[in-house]
Amino acid sequence: MESDEQIVARFLDGDEKAFEDIVTRYEARLRNVVFGYVRDRALAEDIAQDTFIKAYQKASTIRRAGSVRAWLYRVAINRAQDELRRIKRKREVALEVLDPVTENEQSVSGESLAAAREMGRHLKLAFAQMREEHRTPLVLREVEGMTYTEISDMLKWPLGTVQVRIHRGRQELRALLKKLRGSEN
Repeated sequence: MESDEQIVARFLDGDEKAFEDIVTRYEARLRNVVFGYVRDRALAEDIAQDTFIKAYQKASTIRRAGSVRAWLYRVAINRAQDELRRIKRKREVALEVLDPVTENEQSVSGESLAAAREMGRHLKLAFAQMREEHRTPLVLREVEGMTYTEISDMLKWPLGTVQVRIHRGRQELRALLKKLRGSEN
């Protein structure tokens, strides 16, 4: 499989399709990360699109930045944070109900599906209530599968800070989930 840097090099050499390959590779993941910040699907899509427009215009700086993924995520996260500051959203955003349907829904019992939906709803609520400084690195690590070093480079935080905030994020998430489960009993 071709590396991101190779794809960017092809694009810089005039291969327009190469940029489509980058978009295809990162579009869904980038939208999901941004959605974790703004909690609005349409806004997340707009920010992701703006990020790719900026990447298209500044492709030569991506190559120098090292990691294409880290560069894209950093631009998108900065844009999301700017948007949140601009519109001064509160954390009490209406949350969509998570629908974790499996590929073969018939093989899953109704009770299991209901339990999965409930857990998904709790996770969404808990993530929405988390402190941003904990949520961001935790999502990048656990959802996006980034390494501590990649997160450190992307967020421009010392490696130790990333490790501590992910640890504290896990603790905060556990406490919020426990609280949410307890409030329903």
